[in-house]
Amino acid sequence: MRDASSTNSTMKKPVNQCIADGAVSKCRLCFRGTCMSEKWENHQTLFEHAPKELAPLNLQRFAGEKTEKATPKKREEARKEGNVARSSELTSAVALAAILVVLRFSGTLIWNGWMSLMHTDFTMPVPSDWTSSTVTELFLMQGMEAVKLLFPVVGMALVTGGAVAVIQVRPMFVFKLLAPKFSRIQPLAGFQRLFSTHSLVEMIKSIVKLCVIGAISYFGVVQMISQIRGFTQEDVNQLPGLVGGMVFNLGMKIAALMVALAFFDFLFQRFEYEKKLRMTKQEVKDEMKQMEGNPEIKGAIRRRARQIAFRRMMEEVPKADVIVTNPTHFAVALKYDAQMMSAPTVIAKGADMLAQRLKERAASAGVPLVENRPLAQTLYKSVEVGGAVPAELYKAVAEVLAYVYRLRQMSRR
Repeated sequence: MRDASSTNSTMKKPVNQCIADGAVSKCRLCFRGTCMSEKWENHQTLFEHAPKELAPLNLQRFAGEKTEKATPKKREEARKEGNVARSSELTSAVALAAILVVLRFSGTLIWNGWMSLMHTDFTMPVPSDWTSSTVTELFLMQGMEAVKLLFPVVGMALVTGGAVAVIQVRPMFVFKLLAPKFSRIQPLAGFQRLFSTHSLVEMIKSIVKLCVIGAISYFGVVQMISQIRGFTQEDVNQLPGLVGGMVFNLGMKIAALMVALAFFDFLFQRFEYEKKLRMTKQEVKDEMKQMEGNPEIKGAIRRRARQIAFRRMMEEVPKADVIVTNPTHFAVALKYDAQMMSAPTVIAKGADMLAQRLKERAASAGVPLVENRPLAQTLYKSVEVGGAVPAELYKAVAEVLAYVYRLRQMSRR
C-alpha cells in the first residue's frame, strides 16, 4: 500500500506543478517561492492559486470597443446632423485679430470721426421748438454716422468669423439645428452635462487660457505703467496716440496668443470628434453589408446579368461568319465586315456546356464550324466578347475566313 501511495504521489507532482519537498524552489501556481503545502490535496483545483494575470482573457469584452475609424458614410450622416469638428474659440480669436488689424490702419480715422460726432453733439445749438420729428431726425442722423464709423470693424469681424467657420466645417446649413430641443432645458440632463467629462475638460481649458492671458496682460500693463511714467515731459495732445499705441501692441500680443491657443483647441476638437465617431468592427461590417447589399440579392442580379448576356450571345451567333472550335471544350464565333470593321471581331464565345450550346445554335443557323484547337483556345482566353482579334492572330484567322469563303463560293456553284 505504501508503494502504491508513493507512486500515486509521484504521479501527482507533474500534474499540480507544485513540489513541497524543495525539489523545485518556486511554485509555478502560487508564485510565492517554495510552496508551503505539505500535501498535494491542499490544491483543490489546478488554478486555485493562479494569479489573475494567468486567467484566460475574455475577448468578448473588446468586441464592443470602438477602435475603427469612421467610414465616409458615418461622417456624412454626422455632418447631416450638424455634428462636425469646429472650434468657436478659433473663430472668435481670428475675428479679434482682424478687428485689431482694422483698427491699426483705420483707427485714426475712426477716432477723428467719433471726436467730430461728439463735437457736433455738444456744440449744436438747441432749437427752441423741439418736436418728436426733430428728435427722430437727429437720432437717425447720428445713428447713421455711428454705423459708418463702426462698419469697417463690425464688417471685418463678421467676414473673418464667417470665413473661419466655413473653412473649419465647409459650407453647410442644417435646418434641424434651428428646431428647439426641449431636452436641453431638462434639469436632469443639464445637471449631467454640467458634471460630465466634457464639461470638466472645457473648464480646465478655460482656466489655463485665463491664466495664460491674465499673465500676459499683467506683465503688459506693468510695462505700460513704467513707460507712461516717462511721458511727463510729452505734449498732452500726443498722449492719446502714445497710450493707444501701447494698448494696441498689448492687444495684438493677446490676440496672437489667443489664436495660438485656439488652434490647439481646434486640434483637440478634431481629436475628440474623431474619437466620438469611431466604430466597432461589427458596425463597420454591418455598414459594408448594407452598402454592398444582400448577398442573395447580389447573386440573383449576377445570375440575371449572365442570363441576359447569354441570350444576347445566342442572338449574335447566326450573324457570325464562322465558329472556331476546340472541338469539345471551346467555341468562338467570329464576324468580319471589311466596310465596318478594322479587324475580325469575337461576337460570342463559350466553354464546355456553353460551347456545345453555341455549336448547336450555329448548326441550326447554318454557320460553318471549323476545328482549330490552338486558335480556339487562344481566342477564348485572350479576346473578350465584342473585342477585335489581336494582330498576332491575323494570319490564322485570315486562313480560317478564307476557307469559309471558299466553302460559300463552292456551295453557290
